[in-house]
Amino acid sequence: MKITLIFVVFLGVCHADDIAQAAGQIFNNILPNLISNHVTGQQGNTAQNTFQQIGTVVGGVVDYAKKKSYEDLLRQAQDSTTDDDLLRVSEEMFNADINNAFNYIQVNLQGKTTPMSRNDEAQSNLLNVPENVWSGPTIRPFVALFDNYHKNVIRPEFVTPNEETEQTTYINTILATGPIRSLITFLVNKGITQLNEYPEQVELLRKIWFTKYARHWTGLCKCSCAFENVFMAELKSNEVLGLHSWLFFAKRELDHKANYLGYIDKLDLSGKGLILKQHSVLSETKDAPEVNMFVGTSPELETALYTLCFMTRPDRPCRLRFNNIPFTIQTKSIKVENLPVIDTAYPTW
Repeated sequence: MKITLIFVVFLGVCHADDIAQAAGQIFNNILPNLISNHVTGQQGNTAQNTFQQIGTVVGGVVDYAKKKSYEDLLRQAQDSTTDDDLLRVSEEMFNADINNAFNYIQVNLQGKTTPMSRNDEAQSNLLNVPENVWSGPTIRPFVALFDNYHKNVIRPEFVTPNEETEQTTYINTILATGPIRSLITFLVNKGITQLNEYPEQVELLRKIWFTKYARHWTGLCKCSCAFENVFMAELKSNEVLGLHSWLFFAKRELDHKANYLGYIDKLDLSGKGLILKQHSVLSETKDAPEVNMFVGTSPELETALYTLCFMTRPDRPCRLRFNNIPFTIQTKSIKVENLPVIDTAYPTW
């Protein structure tokens, strides 16, 4: 009876190939103990240990099924999405971006520069962000995450219960917004029906954006995650990684930890923001010679666009559009326990 119950559990959490593998695991790991117990008449602790082993196998199969489901989800998103789909849904996401802040901030481009030049062609800060923008409904929980990370890629980081709560607050907040709802609806319409369930939506965003991984060559310290690299900045020796969020950059300027040297190029997004390529120095000495970022767009729009492109066009140009203005998102993925998540993502054109 108990063995039958275990197989019922498997049916609920696995595909057919998962069930076959699970059955093999059970008979390889559990059956010898059951036979031994029956022959010798042993009971008590031995039987208890046997069922503890069953529990271990069940847990392992559930984990395997979840990994399989995530891989299938990503593969289905890639296979079912056309280039025209991406143009359409990106327009929809921009039109749904009601928390866009571009009209409330001041952008001081000043002089042009190049990635090779260290001359300061900008005497003032790049961004002037009014206080009311910082208290925006999605910007406030977004910025609250900034103090959860160390910029050095080999410095250990431990996620506290409070930091987990901040992650959950941010995910729950953006899941109620237009750009993320457009993303979820798009994926469900592509047949990814598990994303009809709210907990699965939360888990997807948490896995993609907050899974810890090692960036240092030793692999000993899982000290990075997609959120930290894309929306903040990391230091690998003297190399600046990430720095693709205008909000994080504005905070660095306010703290006198970023010196904007000038812009290299820009693309106007028809009143909804800019894509800016610029040159800056962090912490007085760390050179960031060519940084691409959206300016004025909301955190949820950027999260939606990057997630869309990671899921449908990973590691290659993802061509999007707003108001007939074409631009591109470039993503790079990294594998954590053989499953891909975002390494970095940024806009270009």
